[in-house]
Amino acid sequence: MRIRNPLVALALFSLLVLGVHPALAADAKPPKVKKNQAYVAPGFLSYGVITIGMAPVSSLDHVEENEKLFRQAVEPGFGNMEGYKFQAMSYFMDAVRKGGVSGQLAAIEKAGLAGLPSDTAAVDMVALKTNVQAVLFSRLSTWQRLVIDPGTRGQSFTQVGGDFALVSLKDGAVLWRGSFQEKGDGPYNDPGVGEVTERDATGNSVAKQAQLEPPSFREVLEKLISRVSATFPKAPAPAAKPAP
Repeated sequence: MRIRNPLVALALFSLLVLGVHPALAADAKPPKVKKNQAYVAPGFLSYGVITIGMAPVSSLDHVEENEKLFRQAVEPGFGNMEGYKFQAMSYFMDAVRKGGVSGQLAAIEKAGLAGLPSDTAAVDMVALKTNVQAVLFSRLSTWQRLVIDPGTRGQSFTQVGGDFALVSLKDGAVLWRGSFQEKGDGPYNDPGVGEVTERDATGNSVAKQAQLEPPSFREVLEKLISRVSATFPKAPAPAAKPAP
């Protein structure tokens, strides 16, 4: 095909030099995905992804303790999925740091979580220094816990949310992506029904606060990761062994 317009030709040349495929660049807007649903690339199985590196979890609030609990749920939640071989975060990041490609990985994470294809130059460098076919990114987006006062009508709750993306190290395509949220409610409190406090054996009042506690963060995280992993595509079937 001959391109007669020199401006169009220059634009296409620039895209190729920058490592962005013209077909991907033309569709810059990522596909819309509803909360608690996942986008799966139409050609997911054709990529044959088996080995996946787990990038360090990140968060919008950058609270280390919250990220730690999130990571403790993400690693086993994905790591035990049948058919895949996940590299633990510490192992994967050791290769990234030794290869000097932390900056490139950060750029891939930013694009992937936004649902956009990554720059192939950055992708090629990370692929060269790591022994995986794709990278899983996990970002903690919501971390809330409200415990209702015994004298207030309402319900306590714990809520956790996260953004996830799987990016191919073959061409930077987003193979799977979604934003998920899980909420755990405590018992409903109506101070107008019965006493706000209870009495112990000696007649002293005992606060009902403990009875109004919502589920712990660990409990809600377990349900969140279960919801997330259920949307992850099944691993490609292993190739048949040649007959002897």
